[in-house]
Amino acid sequence: MEIVPIFDAHLYSFKYPEEEFDELERLFDEWNDFELLRKFFEENSKDLKYYQLEVDDAIIETRKEAAGLRKKLIDLSSQKIPDLDSIFVNLDDNESRTIELAKQKSKRRWLRLYALRIDANTYVITGGAIKLTHKMGERLHTAKELDKMELCRNYLKDQGVFDIDSFNELDI
Repeated sequence: MEIVPIFDAHLYSFKYPEEEFDELERLFDEWNDFELLRKFFEENSKDLKYYQLEVDDAIIETRKEAAGLRKKLIDLSSQKIPDLDSIFVNLDDNESRTIELAKQKSKRRWLRLYALRIDANTYVITGGAIKLTHKMGERLHTAKELDKMELCRNYLKDQGVFDIDSFNELDI
């Protein structure tokens, strides 16, 4: 695994060996790919019914939300100290405290970015998904994201990362 800086000293993304791009770039490519989105929403049409949208409308909404999320990240990157804490929250909605390498999410309608919190305003993206159901474990594609988060968390721990100083010692 490799960790790629998105904007230095604040936002990073994992790049898995089997992937051509880091997770953030991969997700934005997928969320803008009309055919991939069509296939996803057709395969998950039962879950989409909750939103009372047709497949074509869901595709349009996803692309619009992805563009909004990208713009938000670009706007944050232009700040001297980007307020990433404003867009990432604990993965578990019932969890109020922040723990070492806390699992986090950024939500924009049904789009999710998943990350590990290294320190205040410092995150590493582990993946993301279109989440149409209440619980991540209910669908294979979101359950896979839970597994990736745990894999990345273990990777960082194996590298001796437990805070910002130990993270900065990595060769990124």
